[in-house]
Amino acid sequence: MKSFLEKREAMAVMIIQAIICKREAVRPSPKEAAELAVKHTDCLMQELTKSSGEKIKYIDDWNRRRLQQ
Repeated sequence: MKSFLEKREAMAVMIIQAIICKREAVRPSPKEAAELAVKHTDCLMQELTKSSGEKIKYIDDWNRRRLQQ
């Protein structure tokens, strides 16, 4: 099955799943949960793409997989 989600969208989906699973500790509304997921995703992507002199293997693998689909 081909993935139709972009990298950012796929990460946001995984993060919102984690937020929903932890509802006993944090009880955000659906809108708040979505906003939190997007904020966490953007922060994570920013950290992953920081220039550290070397490419991050995860990002290269993800891009390569998308090109092969």
